[in-house]
Amino acid sequence: LAAIVTLLIAAACSGDSGEISGLTLAGRGLTMNVSNVQKVDTLTYQDVDNLYYSVGPVEPGYDLVVAKITIWNTRSGRLSIFVDGDAATLEGAEREKAFAIDPYQRRQVLASAPSDLGHYTPLLWGPSDLPQDFNIIGWMVFEVPEDVDIKAFRWEQVDFLTFPISVN
Repeated sequence: LAAIVTLLIAAACSGDSGEISGLTLAGRGLTMNVSNVQKVDTLTYQDVDNLYYSVGPVEPGYDLVVAKITIWNTRSGRLSIFVDGDAATLEGAEREKAFAIDPYQRRQVLASAPSDLGHYTPLLWGPSDLPQDFNIIGWMVFEVPEDVDIKAFRWEQVDFLTFPISVN
């Protein structure tokens, strides 16, 4: 246990100068942290094409929920993960599920840079190769019915991890 905690602290310090909050769990292949789970009206970002984009709920009666995800590879030589709509779900008190959405497909082009640009970037979506003793940090986006009381974040890529959460 002490070795895992030491590795987590070292990985967190080497990969990102920000504080790690939320809950961290270790699986057989990866260690993961979920934090800053919150409802947002929209998410904005600038893509590699230098255009500005906005992502918001598509369905009436739905909210956009974002979660900051940190994944460490502390055990394997190289860890390959693929983040898509099946990689993670949010689960409600009545076992309702909300799946991750593709922020690159569900976006609208903006005419100019928004004032809240990039608050929830980088985005965590698609394939990633993670060498041993490295981490990746990104935001996942979910569209959730507004009347659902979210209680858990479930990760099902490489490992199966369940995080008890609350949405701010």
